[in-house]
Amino acid sequence: MESNRSLFIPVILGTARMGRMSLHAAQLVTGELGKCEGVQTELIDIAKLPLPTNDAGEAIKQAEFSANMSKADALVVVSPEYNHGYSGLLKHVLDSCLKEYIHKTVGIVGVSAGPFGGTRVIENLLPVMREIGMVTIFWDVNFSSVQKVFAEDGRLLDESYIRRIDKFLKELIWMAKTLRQGREQISPNSSRETRMAAVANTEKMICPSCRVEMNHHCDKLVYTTDPQDAGQTDPNLGGFIEEFHTCPKCGCGASRHA
Repeated sequence: MESNRSLFIPVILGTARMGRMSLHAAQLVTGELGKCEGVQTELIDIAKLPLPTNDAGEAIKQAEFSANMSKADALVVVSPEYNHGYSGLLKHVLDSCLKEYIHKTVGIVGVSAGPFGGTRVIENLLPVMREIGMVTIFWDVNFSSVQKVFAEDGRLLDESYIRRIDKFLKELIWMAKTLRQGREQISPNSSRETRMAAVANTEKMICPSCRVEMNHHCDKLVYTTDPQDAGQTDPNLGGFIEEFHTCPKCGCGASRHA
């Protein structure tokens, strides 16, 4: 049975640059998301995340950001174009999580002062999203010549963007619902015998919040330099297999070594 809980779709503002016009774009998308029935959202500004820069990856996982990513059913990433790419800080933030993203959808909003509307930043973010386990939608939003789209106070000057955002959000919400149903109800193992053996031989994970059995929805090869994991590293694979589980009731995610 499909969950009745609202979709949670946060918007990540992917720049810390001073005077960023992309803030207006992120606020507009967040506002339009908030109008969608059955959707909760919030704006996450990476400039305000207290992540250290003396390490990277999951070693710097920040509790509140991780919890929001675990709770999320989808993401919107709003990013300006930095020399045909995205900001290093955005990559630093995204890399701090992994299991929180898997089998969830993401839509990307590009922003630029030029005519291409961040097309190249979107192109460069797509393989990153694939690698962290997310599913990208085929609609984008491109804010071209953003200084002409918004007034200095953030007021929208070009109403045509509302229609573009509407198409983008409809596709994102459809994909979010579809993937949530998959995470909660469909095992990735197609063989009935494989599923039965897994159920018989593997202890179910229990949701720490709801205390119900979680669904095992994917495995991923994880590389690590942590000495505590050295004994579990497969010498042929160069890493170990991590299982990812999702709660069918609250959507909480968790993982464990296979």
